[in-house]
Amino acid sequence: MRGFIKPRFTRLHMPFRAKAERSRHSFPLLAGVLCGSFWQHASQQNVYLSYFAEQYLAGHNTGSFSAAMSVSFLSAMILQAVVLFFSLSCIGAPVLACVPVLRGISIGCVSAYLYASMGMRGLLANLILFWLPAILQSVFLVLFTDAALDTSTSLFRLNFLEQATGAGTKISRCLRIFVVSSLGMLLAAILEGLLAVIFAPVFLK
Repeated sequence: MRGFIKPRFTRLHMPFRAKAERSRHSFPLLAGVLCGSFWQHASQQNVYLSYFAEQYLAGHNTGSFSAAMSVSFLSAMILQAVVLFFSLSCIGAPVLACVPVLRGISIGCVSAYLYASMGMRGLLANLILFWLPAILQSVFLVLFTDAALDTSTSLFRLNFLEQATGAGTKISRCLRIFVVSSLGMLLAAILEGLLAVIFAPVFLK
């Protein structure tokens, strides 16, 4: 009787455990947002974050759909490519753990730049133009990073600890999630382009 109850108990709690793991992976993203939000305090010594924000917003300032959509999609796919590359490495887990932080820094950097340069109008522009697409892209990135970390650690255990971890199945699952998350990135970028066409002439001019 006990042998039948334990697997059932484990299966019932697997969704909650997966949800807790995804929540844990979202903490580095939030930490990156906080770090990027304080970019102006370091901008006198280092202008890279300021340059990034200016270049990211350059496509939105024109109110062009193609410019805003392309810069949003390409910046998202750069991180997607990094996650995909290191998911297939048995020592890629440390890099993968840093990817949500980088995404959060970019969000916080753009938010702080808009607020510092335009005040409340910049804050409204950030909320209307960028936050919804950024949240969607961040959710897809965290989901993909979670699968990539699982794949990379499985490859590590297989190669260094000689443990059978079902690495082949996890690689195929990771690739499927990559396709789905990339489509999600594209949809979020299209939404950002549409918002730029409608609201950028109002807030960023």
